[in-house]
Amino acid sequence: MNPFPEVWELLALFESEPTISDRDVPWFYNCLTFETKRGSDHVRCEIEPGYGILNINWWHSGKEKLTLELHWVDGLRVVTGGGIDYLVATFRDQFLYDLEFHLKPEIRLRWATSTECPPAKG
Repeated sequence: MNPFPEVWELLALFESEPTISDRDVPWFYNCLTFETKRGSDHVRCEIEPGYGILNINWWHSGKEKLTLELHWVDGLRVVTGGGIDYLVATFRDQFLYDLEFHLKPEIRLRWATSTECPPAKG
């Protein structure tokens, strides 16, 4: 994945240390599992940067609200400031717009697809 957030950005976003599949391997080549709770909400986010995989699970009051199993994730970045915190995922497929997974001020998801090629990024 390129770009890929700095370690401190992911720690600040999820407000937790990840579970790492192999402590002897750098984060970029590992499976990172972040878990965070926000009131009645519980979020698990698994990131495998070397394989372009992003899995997001969200439960509210113990009930599943969202499960995403995403492949071909091209890049990740963290956006913070002004009371908002969210993760942005970009994709290789030109018909998939950026996914935004917000953790603050509330948990929500924003994503879209297109029937037309989106404008070039840059």
